[in-house]
Parts: sequence; C-alpha cells; structure tokens
Amino acid sequence: MGTQQPPPSVYNGDNMNNNNTLDEKSAKQKAIDDWLPINSSRSRKWWFSAFHNVTAMVGAGVLSLPYALSELGWGPGVFILVFSWIITLYTLWQMVEMHEIVPGKRFDRYHELGQYAFGEKLGLYIVVPQQLIVEVSLCIVYMVTGGQSLKKFHDTVCSSCKSIKLTYFIMIFASVEFVLSHLPNFDSISGVSLAAAVMSVSYSTIAWSASLAKGVQEDVQYGYKATTTPGTVFGFLSGLGDVAFAYSGHNVVLEIQATIQSTPERPSKGPMWKGVVVAYIIIALCYFPVALIGYWMFGNSVKDNILISLEKPAWLIAMANMFVVVHVIGSYQVYAMPVFDMMETLLVKKLDFNPSRTLRFIVRNTYVAFTMFIGITFPFFGGLLGFFGGLAYAPTTYYLPCVIWLIVMKPRRYSLSWWINWGLTMGTESPHKKLEDNNNTLTPSTVDEDILKKQKEIDDWLPITSSRNAKWWYAAFHNVTAMVGAGVLSLPYAMSHLGWGPGVVILILSWLITLYTLWQMVEMHEMVPGKRFDRYHELGQHAFGEKLGLYIVVPQQLICEVGVDIVYMVTGGKSLEKIHSLVAPHKHIKTSYFIMIFASVHFILAHLPNFNSISGVSLAAAVMSLTYSTIAWTASVHKGVQSDVEYGYKASTATGTVFNFLTALGDVAFAYAGHNVVLEIQATIPSTPEKPSKGPMWRGVVIAYIVVALCYFPVALIGYYMFGNNVEDNILISLEKPTWLIVAANMFVVIHVIGSYQLYAMPVFDMIETVLVKKMHFRPTRTLRFIVRNFYVAATMFVAITFPFFGGLLGFFGGFAFAPTTYFLPCIMWLAIYKPKKFSLSWCTNWICIILGLLLMTLSPIGGLWNIIINAKDYHFYS
Repeated sequence: MGTQQPPPSVYNGDNMNNNNTLDEKSAKQKAIDDWLPINSSRSRKWWFSAFHNVTAMVGAGVLSLPYALSELGWGPGVFILVFSWIITLYTLWQMVEMHEIVPGKRFDRYHELGQYAFGEKLGLYIVVPQQLIVEVSLCIVYMVTGGQSLKKFHDTVCSSCKSIKLTYFIMIFASVEFVLSHLPNFDSISGVSLAAAVMSVSYSTIAWSASLAKGVQEDVQYGYKATTTPGTVFGFLSGLGDVAFAYSGHNVVLEIQATIQSTPERPSKGPMWKGVVVAYIIIALCYFPVALIGYWMFGNSVKDNILISLEKPAWLIAMANMFVVVHVIGSYQVYAMPVFDMMETLLVKKLDFNPSRTLRFIVRNTYVAFTMFIGITFPFFGGLLGFFGGLAYAPTTYYLPCVIWLIVMKPRRYSLSWWINWGLTMGTESPHKKLEDNNNTLTPSTVDEDILKKQKEIDDWLPITSSRNAKWWYAAFHNVTAMVGAGVLSLPYAMSHLGWGPGVVILILSWLITLYTLWQMVEMHEMVPGKRFDRYHELGQHAFGEKLGLYIVVPQQLICEVGVDIVYMVTGGKSLEKIHSLVAPHKHIKTSYFIMIFASVHFILAHLPNFNSISGVSLAAAVMSLTYSTIAWTASVHKGVQSDVEYGYKASTATGTVFNFLTALGDVAFAYAGHNVVLEIQATIPSTPEKPSKGPMWRGVVIAYIVVALCYFPVALIGYYMFGNNVEDNILISLEKPTWLIVAANMFVVIHVIGSYQLYAMPVFDMIETVLVKKMHFRPTRTLRFIVRNFYVAATMFVAITFPFFGGLLGFFGGFAFAPTTYFLPCIMWLAIYKPKKFSLSWCTNWICIILGLLLMTLSPIGGLWNIIINAKDYHFYS
C-alpha cells in the first residue's frame, strides 16, 4: 500500500511557517542594526565626513609638534611631518575605497574589513585589540587633557584664587561626557563634532599667529638639546612618535563613512573622499604652521606645549585652553562611539539583551566612569600612551590598510601599487606563514614517496628534529641552563624593592605557576596520537589555528630568544671585563672588545648541529649556574648581617616606590622564563606509545626546578637578609672581597651564559633554516648552516656592542613576550584544547594563572619604562 504522502497544503504550511520565521528574524536583525550607533543613520553629506575627520585627527597634541621638531631637527622633522601626511592620506584613501569593495555590502566597522581580509577569527584578533587600545586610551587622554586645560584656564583667569586639584577638573570635564554620551549615534553628535573641528582650527591658529607675533627669540638655537648621544637618540625617537601618531584618525574612518548614504549609482566613497580631502587640507593648515613657526621662533627651548612658551597675553592663552576643552569634548565622543557600538553589539547580538535605553544608559555611563577613573588615577597617562599606543597606532594607521589592500585587491606583482604597499608594510608578512602554506601541501595524499623521503631527510637535518636519543637528565640540565640566568644575582636587589612579604610571595608563586605551566606544555607535547609538537609555534597552531597560532607565538618567541641572546652577549662581555678589572685594575679596555671576545666562542659553538650536540656545553652551564649561585649566598652568609641594615623601601617618594616595585616584580617573575625552549628540549627525547617522552621529560623538569629553587631562594632571601635595601643590583658587587672568589664567580657566569646563548639560539637557527630549506628550497648543506649561524651570531654581537644597556631595554620590551609565553599562553592553549568543565579545578586554576599573567604583562613593562627613563642618562652606545 506504501506510505501515504501528506497533502500539498501541509508542505505549503511548513514553507509558510519557515518563511515567516525567517522574515521575523530578518526584521528583528534589522531593528537591532537600526538601533546600533554605527549604522542607525545613513543620511549624511560629504561635509559631515570632513569635520568628523578633522575632529578625529587633530588632537591637542598639535600644540606639542614644535617640541617634536626640536627633538628631530629641521631636515628630518619637516620630512617626517610631510611624509606622514602623505602616507596617512594614502592609507585613508585605501580604506575609503575598500568600504564597499564587495557589491551590495558595506564594511561599516574596521574589524569587519579585517575579517574579510584575514578571516573571521584572525581578523577580529588582529584589528579589535588594536582599535580598542587606540580608542579607549585616547578617551582617557582626552579626559586628562580636558581637565588640565580647564585647570590652566582657571589658573590663568584667577591666578590669585585657591589652587584646585586636577582631579576635580577631570570630574567637571567628565560630567559633560556623562550627558553627551547618551547621544545615540554619529549623526546626533554632528553639532558637537563640528564645534570641535572649528575649535581645533581656532587654537591652532592662535598658537602659530601668537608665535609669529612674539617673533624669533634672541637666544634661539636649533641644535639638538640633549647633551648625550643616547639622549639625542631617545629624544629623536620620541619626536618621531609624536609626529607620526598625530595622524592616527584611521580607527574611526569606516564608521564615519557608514553614516553617508550610498547607492550603486552614487557610492559613498565619492562624498567620503571629498570630505577626507577637505579634512586633510585643514589638518595641514593646523599642523604645518604650528610645527614650523613654533620651532622657528623658539628653537630647541620651546616647551612641550607651545602655549606655555607663549605665556602672554593671558586672555589669549585662556581662550586657547577653552578652545582645547571644547575640541576634546567632541573628540572624546567621536572615539567613544565605536566603543559604544562594540559593547552594545556584544550585549544585544551575542548575549541577547534587549536593545533599550536602560541598557544604553548603563553601558555608556559605565564607560565614561571608567575612563574618568583611569584619568584621575593616572594623570600622566598620555606619557605612557606614547609607548603603549605606538603598538596600535602605527599598525592601524600606517600599514594595516596596506596589508589588507594587498590581500583583498591583489595588485599585480611589481606594479606601482604593489611597490607602494609593500614599501609601507616593511615586510610585515611572517615567513612562517609561507612555511605553513608549504607544509599544508606536504601530505601523503598529494605527494609521492620520493618527496616524503626528501621531507624526512630535511627533518633529520634540522636542529630540533635531527636527534631523539636524549635521556631525562639531558632535559634536567637543559632546563636549568634555560631557566637560571645571571639575573639570579639581582634577586636580592629586587627583594629590596618588593619587601619581605610581597617579595617572598611573588618568588614562590612564580615558581609554582611556571612549574604548572611547564607541566602543561610537557603534557601537550604528544596529546595528538602519532604526532609530536616539537616546536612552541606548532602547539600554538594546533590550539589557535594554522595562521593565528603563528601570529600569536612566533613573534613572542623570537623576542624572547633573540633578546635573551643579545643580553647574554652583553652579560658575557661585562663579566669578562669585571674579571679583567679585578686582575689588572690599571689597564682599562672598552666593553665592546670583551663582547667581541665572548662572541668569538659562539662563532665556533654555533656550528654544533642540534640540541644533543650542545649537551656538554649545557651541562657545564648548568653546573656553573649552581656554582656561582652558591658562591653568592654562602659568601653573603660569611659576610654576615650588616650593622646598618634596613629593610624598608629605599625610594623617598610614593611614585618611586611604586615604579621600583613594578620593576622588581618583572625581575622576579621573568627569572622563570625558560618555557620558550621546553618543547624543543622535549623533542630530543625518544618516544613510543608504551613509553611516551613526557615521563622522562617531566622527571627532568622536576629535578631542574629543584635546582632552580636551590639557586634562587637562598640568593634572594639570604642576600636581602644580610644587606637589606643597601644591596647592589648585582650581589657580587656588595660582596667585594675576597677578590679571587669574585673573579671565580664571574668566570662561572661567563661559562654559564655561553651555554645559555646556545640553548636559546638553537630554536632560532631551526626557524631560519626551516624557512630557507622548506620554503625557499635551499639545499640543506654545511655551507648554508655556516652562513646562517655566523650571520646570527654577528647580528647579536653587533646589537650588543651598539646597545650595551640592552638588558635595561629588555626589562621593558621583554615584558610583552616573557609573561605570555611563560605565565598564561600555556593555560590558554590548555583551555582551548582540553576544554575543562566550567568552574572545575582545572578551569579555575588556568583562569587564575591567565589573570595573574595578564596583570604581569601590563604592570611590569611600566616599571621597565620607568627604569629606562631613570637610567637613560647613563646609557652610552659602543661603550
């Protein structure tokens, strides 16, 4: 009889229901889109884009451009000023062109264009963090600037009145933003933005015309004001950043273009580009006269705010400061709008909140309160932004549009467009991306046995995978060599900045956290049956995806490994110099020559092919680290507690105490940063399904961590106990005598850093040789290895000789790489791969480590930056 089919009406009813459901979803989605700030209104004309762009681009920083020119000098300063204007106009044109590159679709947000270019996930990871850094930090800076300008206005108008704290002026400024932040979208802030644009032109005009009226000063000088070479160089770099980042308005350009109406016949790029050109003409009329006339009149004695140099007439300065206030009110709103959009999109689309006025009221008030709190807490935030912001301003403004253009538009190779974009990008594409593409093609389904055999021969030649016969004790001394650095001798000094309680807690907590994250990496080495993750970035690719894994891990790993090698090059040279000064004190030889002597050893040892071949060097280094650590604490015990010992904080100010604490926090935490080579070490151990490598590797790690504890804890605690806050930054300096013991300890340091250099260099050799052989198809020969490794040693030697103070710089730059790769990146990988149950012990432990690691990554570079500022006067190139 068969199965009876339902009547057609049933099908039609189902289809109608489905269609109704789809229509309801579409209507709901459209209602949400119409409610969100960025795309709720599309009726604006070209002149709206003009003043929005002026408001976004011209900041109160225009008043510091003469000071930037004083750091750069006439020639470089004018060139950078003009060149930045041209480059950013070009990249802005690119973004305007790409707004509607896909027919029928508009990329209304920067991250949407990023997702189209790089993929859904990678696009978000690349664009959103950088965009948020720029927009949120600028809102904080504008909060501080508004408060400072109000205070300046008050002090000028009422100089005899009682002084009022800056905090209250920031709160007054914030009260305006609490009201204006409830304007729903870009259209509704048009009046505020127009007023801000007019004010920016007004106070810029006041600045250059008043300078012109004041005339060229009698004692004007145009030479560099710094008295030392490092001071001149750092001043130049600071001025370079001030000029370059003055053009960082690209973070809101697509959001501004989203407000302009568009049809297939008249796309939005026409009126948008017209507005951009007008805006850039206005920007030139603001920037160039202020910068050039201000510097011409005052020379290198110009203040970091040109209004301070002008001083009089008081009414004009007061007016200019009030114009600044009105301008930053509008600029705050322009930069806050995309942030409001991100938060409201997340809450409404992802978390299914109702798009209501109450939601908007809570979100925006919370944001304004947050930026006000940060502004009040860190009124010097603008100084920090000059560094941290550089990590986001430069990419989003100068070369990320070029990278996206190359991916999306695919200009013909060696065409004018191709050359311009690659020139601006400066070779930012990672070679490992190419390697990844190459590896993706090398699968058994697409290659024959000859190619697989050739692939195996290459793997057997590469440093990391060429030998797998190491025992557990190899892992032990390799890890000791990687973990224990000459920095152990500075741990008592770090304790003097931390104090007993926090110091001991941080010392032990770092030991426990890093042992835990190291255990995670050992466990994950063979988590996929039949596959070994022999390199850190391979594990990253498994956790985050082929592309994203490379982008996350490789840069951080290279910063750590190359940075440490340069530091060891300097440390080895300085230890040799210390030995020479103790043995032959009457004959002075420059540090550069001792670094070259130290490097000469590596020109030989660098040609040992793999990890197993450097085992002897690594063992000697591990023994030496234990030896000089023992000398340090036993000699301290022998010297005894000093009669004038004190354990209080040595800084005389609260600011100094806080920054010293952050510096020491980094010193202690980064003493455990040996995770960058742990998978590469484990790759040398044999493994079978019955006896996986994690057994002997973990055994070696436990032994290594016991040795690490025997090195770190006695040196740190006994050294601080004996000398208190008078301890030197190297405990051997505090010991002084006997001379023979100090000489021996320094020689042990030299032997140790010889081994450590090789250990950290081996993964770098592997990366370089992998790219050359697998992607660029060089033959795996001794000649290739000879050239590559000699070049690497020469490069690290050259940087060490040029920057013998590199260790001080690494305390800052390294913070961005050491903390993630050691403290929380393994935890993130663990959560991504194993997916432990929410609120289970494993889940909670990993999230605690991630939070502590993020705090460390954020706070320790601040201390490192402070340390650079304090010690910059003592930095000398080629010393």
